[in-house]
Amino acid sequence: MSLKFSRRLAVSVISLAIAGAAFAQAKPPIKIVHTAPLSGQLGSVGKLQAIAVDIAVEDINKSGGINGSMIEIVRYDDQLRPDQGVLRVREAHGAGALAVLGPMSSTQWETARATINQLKIPAVNMNANKPGIGGRPYGTRLNTPDDVALPQGFAEFAKLFPKAKRVVIMADVREAAGKSAAEEWTKLAKSKGLEVVGTLEFTSGQTDFSPVAIKLKDLKPDMVLASILSGDAGKLARELQIQDVQAPILCSPLIYPGVFPQTVVKTVGAQAKQWFTVGQASNDYASGDLVAYKKFVDRYVAAIAKDAALNQFQPPNVSNTSLGYDAVYLVALSARKAGIDGSTPIDSARDKLRDAINAQKTFRGVNEIVFDANGDGAEKVGALQVDPATSTWKFLTAK
Repeated sequence: MSLKFSRRLAVSVISLAIAGAAFAQAKPPIKIVHTAPLSGQLGSVGKLQAIAVDIAVEDINKSGGINGSMIEIVRYDDQLRPDQGVLRVREAHGAGALAVLGPMSSTQWETARATINQLKIPAVNMNANKPGIGGRPYGTRLNTPDDVALPQGFAEFAKLFPKAKRVVIMADVREAAGKSAAEEWTKLAKSKGLEVVGTLEFTSGQTDFSPVAIKLKDLKPDMVLASILSGDAGKLARELQIQDVQAPILCSPLIYPGVFPQTVVKTVGAQAKQWFTVGQASNDYASGDLVAYKKFVDRYVAAIAKDAALNQFQPPNVSNTSLGYDAVYLVALSARKAGIDGSTPIDSARDKLRDAINAQKTFRGVNEIVFDANGDGAEKVGALQVDPATSTWKFLTAK
């Protein structure tokens, strides 16, 4: 081959590469809506989830997007309200989004899933805990439901307190996940031969938890099984310290995401160690690709550290925000496999994505998620405890 011909060939290859890149850039973007509470009681959870989602979008777009189409995230604040969750799904459909990430809570998801299936828009939930609300054919849930997660976490927790006999159940039973968790806790306690000496109900978002703390003290439990949001748990923690109630408290995953470990340590110091939760990941461990997970954690921590507005999240608590990262990858990799790009007619693209997601029995991202026929995912979960020394969650058994 002559030198002149070799140079012409090299120029041609470079030209084709540039033309290919230009063609990829010319493809229309693919919209994905992320709806979450960005204000209100769980605003911190939504903001942290948004960071995980954005890291995944950056990674996907750097690797060529979805068959040459870049992902464009459209973000909505649904304030954790069921009516707003439904409205955001409708807005996502009208805006031509390929899929929706969210809405977040069990009540929101259970309310919105009929609309999701009516509008035929794929949606992926990352947080809902209530059993039996997967939402197929268009709805998929990554988070492990309570009927699977709570028994696993309780088994580890109970080993720490073999002499416990008296149990109190605590929940906001007007909230979907709270009611289902209270029922599951009661069943688990009785299966272990423990005496349920009382069930304390409260209203999520109430300002005064002193009556709850006083009642709990009077019941003299050896342990508490609770379903409570992190903001409420922080208020209760202070009242328990005032009343000198130090019984260990195992919470459903409602308390797991967000900033509870940081805030409770600031509030009650070393007594924060009385708080436990059920979860699938810590800052050090997740069930999927551990190398990829540690890279994600480093970037997640760095993203929080460089934004002065996120100082309240220090030190970062990763918890289940990594499911936001996996949700983007589930959608993107399924869409790639289905041959979807930004020029695919939207109704056809949504149906192809639905089929591609539903065909997956196991998804291995930074978490390993196994799906059942209803679209409910499950990960390997355990029990975690607040570590006052680091203000983060730590697994009871080494992972």
